[in-house]
Amino acid sequence: MILRRIVSLSLFRLLHDMPSISPSSYQLHSHCTTATNFDECRSNRTNFLNSMRNHCRSGELNNINQALNLFHLMATMSPLPSVVDFTLLLGFIVRMKHYTIAISLVKQMHSSLGLKPDTFTLNVAINCLCHLNLVAFGFSVLGTMFKLGFEPSVVTFTTLIKGLCVQGDMALAVELADHMEKLGYRSDVQTYGVLINGLCKIGNTSEAVGWLRKMEERNWKANVVVYSTIMDGLCKDGLVSEALDLCLEMSIKGIRPNLVTYTCLIQGLCCFGRWKEAGSLLDEMMKTGTMPDLQTLNVLVDAFCKEGKIMQAKSVIGFMILTAEGPDVFTYNSLIDSYCLQNQMNEATRVFELMVSRDCLPDIVAYTSLIHGWCKIKNINKAMHLFDEMVKAGFTPDVVTWTTLIGGFCQVGRPLAAKELFLNMHKYGQVPNIQTCAIILDGLCKGQLLSEALSLFEAIEKSNLDLNIVIYSIILNGMCSAGKLNAAWELFSCLPAKGLQINVYTYTIMINGFSKQGLLDNAEDLLINMEENGCMPDSCTYNVFVQGLLTKKETARIIKYLTMMRDKGFSADATTTEMIVNYVSTNKGDNGFREFLFPKR
Repeated sequence: MILRRIVSLSLFRLLHDMPSISPSSYQLHSHCTTATNFDECRSNRTNFLNSMRNHCRSGELNNINQALNLFHLMATMSPLPSVVDFTLLLGFIVRMKHYTIAISLVKQMHSSLGLKPDTFTLNVAINCLCHLNLVAFGFSVLGTMFKLGFEPSVVTFTTLIKGLCVQGDMALAVELADHMEKLGYRSDVQTYGVLINGLCKIGNTSEAVGWLRKMEERNWKANVVVYSTIMDGLCKDGLVSEALDLCLEMSIKGIRPNLVTYTCLIQGLCCFGRWKEAGSLLDEMMKTGTMPDLQTLNVLVDAFCKEGKIMQAKSVIGFMILTAEGPDVFTYNSLIDSYCLQNQMNEATRVFELMVSRDCLPDIVAYTSLIHGWCKIKNINKAMHLFDEMVKAGFTPDVVTWTTLIGGFCQVGRPLAAKELFLNMHKYGQVPNIQTCAIILDGLCKGQLLSEALSLFEAIEKSNLDLNIVIYSIILNGMCSAGKLNAAWELFSCLPAKGLQINVYTYTIMINGFSKQGLLDNAEDLLINMEENGCMPDSCTYNVFVQGLLTKKETARIIKYLTMMRDKGFSADATTTEMIVNYVSTNKGDNGFREFLFPKR
């Protein structure tokens, strides 16, 4: 139950380990900086407190030091200002996002100054703890509220619900929302908005829509933020039409779309190539007086670049320049990546240089895109030069950069150099991921360095990486290609015990291995076995087996399996077709096979 999370800890025990700020560390920046003014502020208590309240409410305080100075002055007054005034100042500190400092000051208020907490102060503490990802401690403060006889508010519960949403515990967040209703606390628009936002962030858009409908049942008017959040989730789920319908529904209810609404819809339309609708929406947006910002324009640039529509992307960039909206590093990165994908490396380099000349510092994404581009056209020297340049510029290559470069060395037939890079990753604080391991093992196997691959594979198996079927398939393929069929079969047989689901690709590797070694009965048994296990053979599976049959001139079985392929809608691939032609030309007396291939009508 949710109440089990409400631990009745003393607030003083709860805050014991939080950092404190001693009065000697305060920097005084207000008009009360001299000893005379200091005493003057304390003596003119009413004016001082009124001034403090006005500054907090209007947001006129400039920095944390001024806020700390005010707290210190209030702490030296006799009698002390009320807890309400201290809480008002704490609220301003929280708005500046100094959560740890706010918690420390709450501790001083209760332990050093002897001020009794109220609901508002404890709400501030809960808010800070949730922002610091210490939601469990936030529940402990809720327990303290009950212990002291205070009545939590809807704000209290909503703050905790938001904290749970931020840390991804949506099941508990929904449970708490339901429980607060049972306790007699009526959720408000803010509570529902927090839940909807959390659900959309974890991709549970359908449940978010459900909470929107619950809002409507209570005759609460969702605002544009709630609708836009759901529309963004729908677009990310590929449900762009549903998002557009929701936008229309929102507009009918008198809620005008804002910049965020238009941007997420335009992005969704662009992702699915619905350019005409995206253009119409952009026109509608501008007609309503909502001008696209840099993020909106970058969405268009990125979408055009991913589709290879570089001229259209440049047109948007031209509009950016006219409206003084950019371009920024994201804009340039989209353009660089597009040129790299099209192997136009001179153009990609030119954009990179233009970016630097316009004082837009390149980031790791820009460097990695260029490295990938050079690797793609097998110019590993250029890629390595850029890698060194990147490191000298102060960038730490991430796992994507390393994986790209390792793949590049494998592509040009230098797997040992790739392995050296793989082993050097840890010097830069990077840990290989599954994709990195797959690329280096595949490179070593294809470079006929099976012993090197197996040695590295054993080391990877001992690491904390959760190896998937792809990694094992690479090693199995390497073993089969090197003629190590017994070792391959032993490893293959162990896969279920490792909790791995053997897929059609892995079965096909073993069937191909048996077929090439002439062990056609073993291959056929495995072909039958995979079907019994619910893994249906595909075209490639049948082709590799038929190729083995053709090598051994197993005419009857060749006809049987070619018939099965035809019945399943599969066709012979180029290799199988070539082998069939050679078989017919060298076995002219095999009339049965000829009749199968060329039946009389």
